Amino acid sequence: VGHHVYNGSAWVNEGVLHESEARTNRATNSNLFSSNNYTKNNISVTASSVTSPDGSNNGWKITPTGTNPYIRRGGSISGNFTHSLYVKKDTADYVVLGHGAGTKGLLINFSFASGTVVDTGAYGSSTTYISNTVENVDNGWYRISVTGNTGANNNLVTFPWDSATAPTNLDSSSNASSSTVYIYGAQTEVASTPSSYIPTTGSTVTRAAETLTVPAANLPYSSTNVSIQIDGKMTYADDGFDNTVLPWRWRLDSSNILYNTIATAGTRTGQPRFIQRQATSGYDEVIGANNVYSPNFNVPFNLAGRYGSTFINGAHEGTLLTANTTPTALPDLSSTNLELGYIFMGTIGKFRVWDEDLTDAGIEEAST
Repeated sequence: VGHHVYNGSAWVNEGVLHESEARTNRATNSNLFSSNNYTKNNISVTASSVTSPDGSNNGWKITPTGTNPYIRRGGSISGNFTHSLYVKKDTADYVVLGHGAGTKGLLINFSFASGTVVDTGAYGSSTTYISNTVENVDNGWYRISVTGNTGANNNLVTFPWDSATAPTNLDSSSNASSSTVYIYGAQTEVASTPSSYIPTTGSTVTRAAETLTVPAANLPYSSTNVSIQIDGKMTYADDGFDNTVLPWRWRLDSSNILYNTIATAGTRTGQPRFIQRQATSGYDEVIGANNVYSPNFNVPFNLAGRYGSTFINGAHEGTLLTANTTPTALPDLSSTNLELGYIFMGTIGKFRVWDEDLTDAGIEEAST
């Protein structure tokens, strides 16, 4: 409770940070850039150069000393990976973050002036750039990430840059900059999105999957209708699943369940779905448009649904969907615990349950 996110001008309480996926930071010595884990080519690193995002004087300054300066970690990664790094402007206008080397790689070019990624690139065989994220964390610091897939035998790469156009590869002799930049907290995850920073020293560190359970005794329940609302910010990738995000699940068994999902299967990029199943009534759902949400970091959402013995309907961000009136019974969940944030990476602001039908007007308002 009380997890704050910087909105560009102030730190805002976003509620609970909840990460249902176990994640491992594979970047050992994640904030010790002088270690042998990092190859420094024509670049020097200076410790304790600036106050970092954790409030300590442990940010690093990287200074080019010749042509083609970079810091690089070794080792290939199988599957989709995400590198993230905190960066702050010194004299450099841009900073490059990527994965790979001269023969194959992928990269993003981040602009301090705009606070955005202004160029991306991928080169070499079997190499795919997928996405990037940017998070403003105050005091000039940004956490940037790049997600991709390649068999390159080199890992995270970063260096200062002087142009809005990204370099054509990560270690060309024509890559040259005399500008300096601050960095902090490297992270490498075998995942398609970044998670919160996991500090490491000499070995990798895993953060366990988190669970949130609401006991049945603490939940209101009616045998004929119930209404549920949830809002917050979610981080997700287009992984092609019906249940890419599952903000909550109230499940007795596979035949008696209520739940809410965000789907990315097929042509969907972020489709809200409101679902109920009862042993005799069967499966019923209400779905929104295919592209209500777009995969990204900290995507705002607000969902509200009404579930009943003769109806089901949903609403998102004040948009009411069309009710399904085919249900004939509501599952009996009166003795069943509810799982909050069942498949969920992000923050949960509010979660509300009513043992009554809020009506269409009510869920429309609740989701606003």
